[in-house]
Amino acid sequence: MDKTSYVVKGKIWTGDGSLPYAGWFRVRDGAVTETGLSGDFAPEPGEEVLDFGTNLVLPGFTDAHIHFTAFAKRRLYRDLSNVRSLEEMLDALREECAKAGKGKWVRCINYNESCWENPRLPDIHMLDEAAPDNPVILSRYCGHNHNVNTAGFKKAGLYDSESGDIVRGADGTPTGLITEGGAGTIIEAVAAEYETPEKLRELIHEACIELVSQGITAVHANDAPSYALGEDLAAMQDLEAQGRLPLRVLCYHDRLPNYTIKSGFGNDMISFAGLKLFADGCLGGHTAALNEPYSDAPETRGLLNWTDGEMYSMLAEACRRGIQVQIHAIGDTAIEQVVAAIEKVVAEYGRPELPFRINHCIVCPKSVVERIAASGSAVDLQPVQAYTDRQMAPLRLGARMEHSYSFRTLQDAGILLTGSSDAPVEDPNPWISIWCAVCRSEDDGSPLAGFNPDEKLDLDSALKLYTVNPWKAVGRGGSFGKIAPGYAADFTVVDGDPTAGPEDGLRRVKNIATFVGGRCVFKRD
Repeated sequence: MDKTSYVVKGKIWTGDGSLPYAGWFRVRDGAVTETGLSGDFAPEPGEEVLDFGTNLVLPGFTDAHIHFTAFAKRRLYRDLSNVRSLEEMLDALREECAKAGKGKWVRCINYNESCWENPRLPDIHMLDEAAPDNPVILSRYCGHNHNVNTAGFKKAGLYDSESGDIVRGADGTPTGLITEGGAGTIIEAVAAEYETPEKLRELIHEACIELVSQGITAVHANDAPSYALGEDLAAMQDLEAQGRLPLRVLCYHDRLPNYTIKSGFGNDMISFAGLKLFADGCLGGHTAALNEPYSDAPETRGLLNWTDGEMYSMLAEACRRGIQVQIHAIGDTAIEQVVAAIEKVVAEYGRPELPFRINHCIVCPKSVVERIAASGSAVDLQPVQAYTDRQMAPLRLGARMEHSYSFRTLQDAGILLTGSSDAPVEDPNPWISIWCAVCRSEDDGSPLAGFNPDEKLDLDSALKLYTVNPWKAVGRGGSFGKIAPGYAADFTVVDGDPTAGPEDGLRRVKNIATFVGGRCVFKRD
């Protein structure tokens, strides 16, 4: 619907502490103008009423950390998420090479060997045998590890590269593994062959429709071309100009802009949010930086992507320029490096107007939690990863699991927490993450083995991760994220009332309608 004035009735979770649940609210010109309890509602003459009955109405969800264009592009390439062995992976690769034709680039994505019974990955010789006539790259679901054959290295001009991200054997030749941002040149070559502007625009539009169908009305898109996770803002601008952009996009970029803008530049639909940095890698690829060796790989502690001085310099410059920073930090070494840099910046310049945001923050001792709180920083969680990492993380971390995935500890310290998917790494459906945050369980309801059961969140807190808090984190908590007078009319409606049912049912919640700026952008048939 495109009408500018109407009333919504139902059971309404507002996100507003002064009126946690409402019975109705009025929308005019894209904003909420009034809220009230069921008993005090009287429609104005001729006013349209959208009565959702006993279905729950909530503020629209925000995915506070997503690689949006990469999520949109996932349909272009062979998805290996369901592969369960090295043999299946190589068979899938052979199939894709046959489809592509001789000499064409082949890319496969989203493999996760930690789910395999025998988590053995192909070396360069296996890839050469499976793909003798094609340059190929296979990308792990985390985006931090890639496997490339000889033809791929040579076509991209990387076979003799001195990059430290290209793993080499004792004889100096590539093993086939590339870590962190070392595969950017190859991903760009693949993109040049398959990703036209017209194709990307339509894929992004399809991704928008998928997200709003899940109740998502805004995304914090993280542009990281060096990790093959670039965003296409031009395509999003085209969609907005055509009236086809159904959600709000706040974009972070992995370099500071070379022109003088601050976070917030843009409009209510597309804006520049800030700088995105990667302090370390990932647990699955053994590249997250840990204070002590990996329990299942004692020869390594992962790696930092920046020196302490480099990290401080980047944060300080961003702070001076009024640019917010999101920093990917998973291991305790990386988190400590980031927190130390933040402390130094805050001591010299004071707290920035917009808080530093630490993404993931998985292996985090309580002493570091207290320092994060004292610095005024926010933390972006991916609750779904407690579930998807349930087999891998205890192997990597051992006893450190006691202070890992510490949702409740972070919240109790008074830290502003936001929720996200990191898609395409994980499923962007916010209800799956809400279930993970609240239940922290296996599919059968049993506790996750090796995970601290005291780190669950209550449902109200989990909902705020995806509604109220992301807008607070970007300094716009007075205009978005709640159903309250003066706030944008971004809201979603779900089938039934998940607040009244068993917690296990949270992962099965279905959206039936989504509104952005008062306009209906999704309605289930």
